[in-house]
Amino acid sequence: MAEGDFVVGCWDGGGTHTGPAFDDSALGSLPANSGKSMRFTGTTVFRLRDGRIVEEIGEEGTLTALQGLGIVLTKAA
Repeated sequence: MAEGDFVVGCWDGGGTHTGPAFDDSALGSLPANSGKSMRFTGTTVFRLRDGRIVEEIGEEGTLTALQGLGIVLTKAA
């Protein structure tokens, strides 16, 4: 989706946890390699100027990734 100087993209990502990552999250960096797989989604808003990205704001689904790795547990119903 795009309007004016802004483009929004929704994406999915994931992989196998092989070491530290997400060092900018509120919980800090992930611990050492767990070997677990994770999947998560995100949304990114880009601001463009002269055909180049000049700003990026996004949400990368860190909570979902942490839950997939068993670092953050979900509350039982």
